[in-house]
Formats: sequence, structure tokens, C-alpha cells
Amino acid sequence: MSNIPENIGRLLDEVGADKLQDAWQVRPGIWAVKHKALEKVAAHLGIVFEQPKIICAEILEKAVAIQVNGYLPSGVSAWSIGEAATYNNKNGYPFAMAEKRAKDRVILKLCGLHGDAYSEEEADDFRKRA
Repeated sequence: MSNIPENIGRLLDEVGADKLQDAWQVRPGIWAVKHKALEKVAAHLGIVFEQPKIICAEILEKAVAIQVNGYLPSGVSAWSIGEAATYNNKNGYPFAMAEKRAKDRVILKLCGLHGDAYSEEEADDFRKRA
């Protein structure tokens, strides 16, 4: 995949991710990265997460919002919100999806890719088609 942005490709190489499988262009200028690759990035960079804070938990309506804080070993921190509800999540596990979305956003912020890349968990239309 020669057209992958250098900053995304370099980081995926560092963690041993397969750029052909773990990142793809959703549309011009929009790249998605698999959650499992972002978890490898977090481990590689030594990112530590605090326990998530539940902002909203409407379990019967399957609506969840979670705040996650993460830290690099240097002390640099970032936080983000992950949300999952019936209008933006098709799976039956809104807490897990909200956590994935929040963590992935924090990872992208801490590694300097936020805005250049998004997690596959951000939207169903970001999912890689086999």
C-alpha cells in the first residue's frame, strides 16, 4: 500500500502491524486503522489508561458514553469520550464499543495521528470490507 501516509505507515511498521490489512483509505484523505493495531500501538508506546468514567448508561436503550484518560510514560496525557447508541452502533455490546472508541481516540491523540487516522470502531462505514 504505497499511498498510506508516512506517519501512519511508520507507526504501524514499528508495532509489526500489517499495513495492508490493518489500515485502509475509507475515502480521499480519510484513513481507518483496526482496533487491534491501535492496541499494539498503545502497548508499544507504554500508554496507561485510567479506569473509564461512565458518563451515561441507559442500558435498556443501549446508550452508553464513557470518558477515558490515557498517559504516555513521559506524563503527556489525553482524554476522549466514546459513545455507543442504537443510532451509531449495530452490535449488542454498547459498553464494550464505547470503551473501544474512547481508547482508540486517546491512542490516536497520544501518538499524534488524531485527525489523520480514525479507528475502524468510529463508524460502521469505516469497517474494512473483505
